[in-house]
Amino acid sequence: MRTIVSMVGRELQWIQPSIFRRSYELRSADILVAKLEWLKFFGMAARGESAEGAWIFDKSGIWKPTIAVRKLEEETPIIAFVEKWFGKKQPIVLAGGETLTLQSDLFAWKSSLVTDTGEPLLVVKRHGLFSSMYDVELRRRGASYQEFPWLVLLTWYLALLSRRRAQAAS
Repeated sequence: MRTIVSMVGRELQWIQPSIFRRSYELRSADILVAKLEWLKFFGMAARGESAEGAWIFDKSGIWKPTIAVRKLEEETPIIAFVEKWFGKKQPIVLAGGETLTLQSDLFAWKSSLVTDTGEPLLVVKRHGLFSSMYDVELRRRGASYQEFPWLVLLTWYLALLSRRRAQAAS
């Protein structure tokens, strides 16, 4: 497995190797970069892994759904924030106080993580109309954040939650 930071500027895609499993791989051709898999079929918790580490992404609550990110072996979250259900912009406040914003379209066909000045750190967009693959563009500025590996996984996790809601509504 290669580090996420080392893949900045390369062509990457999130793919689902098997339609029978809720697991996804971030790949550049034959190179595995990261994985995200749901812990239980109907659950909201997912385990993300890259060469930089492993994290748990979890959603809890109904009226004020909270998304928490924690390192695999720890109980204390790195961050936790209230998810906006129908908003196209989700602010994410990092431990150092800087706010990044996840911008998505209604069906999560395109998601971008941007700085407070609007500069994109990463972009995830659907490969084609009928494709289940998503292209990922990692920007050089994103690699300057120590949180970048789990932010890449968090962006995909939130896109999957949005896609799941859209499928349930249709």
